[in-house]
Amino acid sequence: MSSIDGYGHLLSAYPARLRRTYGPELIATMVEMAPGGRPSRREQLRLVADGLRERFRPPVRRPLALVLAGVALLVGGALGAAVGSWAGTLGYPALPDVQRILPAGEHQVQRISHYTIAGQTQRDSAAVQRAVEDSHRQLVAEGWQATPVHLGGIVTGYGYTATRDGVHLEVQSASDPAQGELYVAVLGWPLRPAVYLPLTVAGALLGLLAGWLIGVALTHRIRLSRRPVSSALLAVTGLVLSIPSAAGFVVSLISYLTAAQPTPTGGAMLHEEHFSFGPTRETLTWLRLLDGPFGSVRGLELLWVGGFALVAVAAVLAGRGAGREARVPTAG
Repeated sequence: MSSIDGYGHLLSAYPARLRRTYGPELIATMVEMAPGGRPSRREQLRLVADGLRERFRPPVRRPLALVLAGVALLVGGALGAAVGSWAGTLGYPALPDVQRILPAGEHQVQRISHYTIAGQTQRDSAAVQRAVEDSHRQLVAEGWQATPVHLGGIVTGYGYTATRDGVHLEVQSASDPAQGELYVAVLGWPLRPAVYLPLTVAGALLGLLAGWLIGVALTHRIRLSRRPVSSALLAVTGLVLSIPSAAGFVVSLISYLTAAQPTPTGGAMLHEEHFSFGPTRETLTWLRLLDGPFGSVRGLELLWVGGFALVAVAAVLAGRGAGREARVPTAG
């Protein structure tokens, strides 16, 4: 059995650009230097550590390559946080049927993202007070932790809040000056589950790691390519296109994590209907971008998807006819 057959699996730690060219030399050198031709476990681990170090090392004396890898690091971290926070939303509890909290009659019911809203008009202030107090007694009897009914809610009128099993409810009465109507509204949304923040942080850390490794690998691939200029331009353009989505998502994530309550008017929850890598509508409104050419969640999704596609094309283009790695790494 040759030395490669016995220790070739250790070369998996090295990047492909080095493994294909210098793999046999690395193994042969390690075996020749080992007493009796049998490398110790420590020597094998040192070879693996050298390979991993090569994966993290960007091209030297190339500032543009370092910038590209840095941008890939940040975009990867944001994307990883998006995946982690999306996984956290899978722990959201099911929302109750909020219209049953209101008196029998005609209701206006709407579900928006992770929110559920029900409303009902009332004929006078006495009916409003009675509807709010009756709903309060009903929820308390069902085991909800409710605050006392108070006068002077988000707009005006009676209201209270209630929580149970990870769900938050707000019951408020208000008036519509334009229509001259009184109404009672129930708004419900899930609270952040305990796993949400750990999953988000874990996703961000894994994304940072993956982003740096991909960025470094791409810069080496471009450096050895016979089309370095065109592949570099594609890679830079792709990463630049993904920056608005990454930055917008981070702003929205911070807003959600720091909001006392993630109501639809502030700190709204991310991933409205599905996985989303970009700002929420609330963030776009705050940045005054809602009416711009890409002032929509869907428009920014097209940006980052197109950007990632350009990076993939750059990697494929750079890989065709790539040259030979000039520097020979040494084990140990």
